[in-house]
Amino acid sequence: MQEYIPGLFDLLKPNIRIPMSKIMAVFVYLQIETHNLKHEIESRFFDPLILFGESGLVFEEITQYNEDGSPGTGDQELQISRTLNVFNQFFDVIRRLVDLSKNIVYQMNGLFNSKWKVYEYSFKKMIYHQIFDNFGDIVTTLYIVDLIIQENSNFVSFWEQYNQMFMMAQTNPQKYGINPKNLKKVMKMCQKIYQNILNGQLFDSYLEGLYKQI
Repeated sequence: MQEYIPGLFDLLKPNIRIPMSKIMAVFVYLQIETHNLKHEIESRFFDPLILFGESGLVFEEITQYNEDGSPGTGDQELQISRTLNVFNQFFDVIRRLVDLSKNIVYQMNGLFNSKWKVYEYSFKKMIYHQIFDNFGDIVTTLYIVDLIIQENSNFVSFWEQYNQMFMMAQTNPQKYGINPKNLKKVMKMCQKIYQNILNGQLFDSYLEGLYKQI
């Protein structure tokens, strides 16, 4: 039988009849989840983004080079293909982080209600440094992702080559042994990843989307 280890929610002892208790429980969860997602992005995805296109050493040694020292024919497409799973996982984590930040904004918007007695007698006089710092960590992480991608020119050149490969496959799918429907699915997934993350505009797109929803 596994020993039970008390957690933070055990210390809080949330009571549904007490609004203060419910609010604290929500913000504690948001704080923990933000820390976990931020750590996951930094530990799992920063290195692949920084090292992407560096002679393929993230995955395996490239054996063929062009005269100018650039990767040989097909190597750029292979590197993109091998990292698609990583980029797709990264997209899911980023989406969770964005949803979490929106939740923080909605919770704060609901909390700052001058007509609510709980706010008038409790939260009106509080300082919200921790909550805003938490939100700032999310925005900072998104901005750092943009900086990493913008500093790595391989994303632009490699994706251009990858798109050319799609165009060739579209003109003659039988030659490349691919089903047109499957090709469209892959193209749609790649387009989603690039437009939302790998174009270096994640931070601006996030703020624009958040402003429209609020």
